[in-house]
Amino acid sequence: MTVQVVERLFRERAPEEVALRWESEEFVVRDLRSRAARVAGALAGLAGRPVAVRVPPGPDRYAALLGVLWAGAHIVWFGTGAAGERGRMILDDVRPAAVLTAGVPDDLVSWYATHVGVTPVDVTNLPEVSAPEPDVRPNDWAYLAHTSGSTGRPKGVPQTHAALAQFSLWFAAAFGLTPGVRVAQWVHPEHDPAICETFAALVSGAALCPVPEKVRAHPQRMLDWLADERIDVLQTVPSFARELARAGGTLPLRRLVLMGEAVSPDLVAALHDASPGIELYNLYGPTETVAATWHQIPRGESGAVPIGRAIPGREVLVLNDADVEADEGEIVVGSPYVTPGYLRGGRNYPAFRPIAGRGPGPWYRTGDRGRRRPDGLLEFRGRNDQQVKVQGHRIELAEVEAVLGAHPSVLECAVLAVPAEDGIVTSLVAYVVSRADDPPQRQWRAHVRQRFGDVLLPLRFRVVSEALPRTATGKVDGRRLQYG
Repeated sequence: MTVQVVERLFRERAPEEVALRWESEEFVVRDLRSRAARVAGALAGLAGRPVAVRVPPGPDRYAALLGVLWAGAHIVWFGTGAAGERGRMILDDVRPAAVLTAGVPDDLVSWYATHVGVTPVDVTNLPEVSAPEPDVRPNDWAYLAHTSGSTGRPKGVPQTHAALAQFSLWFAAAFGLTPGVRVAQWVHPEHDPAICETFAALVSGAALCPVPEKVRAHPQRMLDWLADERIDVLQTVPSFARELARAGGTLPLRRLVLMGEAVSPDLVAALHDASPGIELYNLYGPTETVAATWHQIPRGESGAVPIGRAIPGREVLVLNDADVEADEGEIVVGSPYVTPGYLRGGRNYPAFRPIAGRGPGPWYRTGDRGRRRPDGLLEFRGRNDQQVKVQGHRIELAEVEAVLGAHPSVLECAVLAVPAEDGIVTSLVAYVVSRADDPPQRQWRAHVRQRFGDVLLPLRFRVVSEALPRTATGKVDGRRLQYG
């Protein structure tokens, strides 16, 4: 049985259409297709296996992604910055059958090659060979994303070809990705929306425009780049959109898609004031469902910004503790595009527990709280647990605590999130009981950075002289830490 596959949809585009702009140069479909064919040929025989991609931005990166899918393998995508211990943990857990790189392998790729005995594949130096055409089924995996885990280890979250193709085609239609439209590829590869924005552009006829690393984190440079490249559509997190608004001037975009964090009314007002013609959208959903809801934010909307209505192919419920629909409760998503389950354990987790009387699902219990408004729109109301979003990355505070607590000078610790007035988490505070008379805070920071790599945690330390305060049940009392 065959299914729509984003890589095949890309190959069906007109050969001379512009598929990619990089460093002021345009690359047409024929060029990317030729490069992808060489990658697929190098991966012949690896259908159904994971393949890691650690290639710098540019045509070879996107040809590598296409080539992995062409070969019937599934993508594990890494950026080329510091991956830290987290990167090694992911590679050790997934055990990719191949690692794609460009030129001389870096430390992470070299470590994996030595650790497992897999020779890196240099995508810039591949011969012309026949590309395979494996039979791809709807439920075959297309990619494997990773999120922060409460156990201290990242959780692998696979998604299928059916899910990636459905969401990419919906995204392209919803946000007007048509031939001639330029789409910025801003999201970092370790954050799964990067996969979706990439393939939404590649299958739709739009031109994908990767944001240079020297630009992506600098608001003024980013504004200049958006204008110079005549970008139409950008997907980013609200915290960075706020920095763009503060940088001054008009945001030179037709559509701005906000995702990964709560959107505040004052941010919406600032963006609309700065850019009168811009269309703003709020996109919500966990990695386990690709996404779940969306909302176009009208000009002049006041009060809490909704996360909107269900994306096609998804049913979104608000359930109380008795699994009965309510005005406020946990957001639960039912969809054929719910992940097949975590890399370790499948769907044998409480989050995938079925809902009595609601059919087979599958269902995913997000752990997010929501409120259904009288007009049917959904509002986000926070979390049931210790999970937070930092610059769009899903972070379990328990994972940060586990990493910091492993340092030999830390007796015990607790990490709390500090939200700004708009609800966006702007910093994390680690309360630490130190074994050392002179607490080595620089060592602590380096120790945490070693795990999380380029995910820059805005972490501050506060040294606690005595044991951490606890509740009657033995849990750390966060309120006493913050206010005591």
